[in-house]
Amino acid sequence: MIYNGGLNASTLDGWWDEGYDPSLGWAIGKGEEYPESEDELQDTIEGQALYNLLEQDIVPLFYERSRDSVRAAGWKR
Repeated sequence: MIYNGGLNASTLDGWWDEGYDPSLGWAIGKGEEYPESEDELQDTIEGQALYNLLEQDIVPLFYERSRDSVRAAGWKR
């Protein structure tokens, strides 16, 4: 979502692998590649990483407020 001003959270593959910058969003994993025979393992690992990212970084940032109830950080990273 670089071009429309949105932040992105995705695995490091395709365009996000090339365009990833921590100021533009979040990476899930480190660009690991899995053989087709380990699709379930990949789903488990990346799914847990996504939930951790949401719980620890993205959701708290969204709900962070200043004293006057204005979103303190907004979505700026």
